Amino acid sequence: MPEKLRIPFHNHSNQKHLYSGSMVLSEACLSKLIQAHFKSNVCKIADIVFIHTNICNGNYNPHSNVILAEGALFSSN
Repeated sequence: MPEKLRIPFHNHSNQKHLYSGSMVLSEACLSKLIQAHFKSNVCKIADIVFIHTNICNGNYNPHSNVILAEGALFSSN
């Protein structure tokens, strides 16, 4: 996350909603990218998205981490 957005993100009145929305957005973007790769909007992906709020030196730096399974599932096959 850009440094100038970290303080508003940290001081947000509903962090749970903000973090949840960030994870949903990350998954949606990744899903669209995979669908574009396979040139199909019916494929599904398997992924896990989670938020880290600190880096190794302890500074507040919210960012998404994603674990993506290989390939995509086409329910019609």
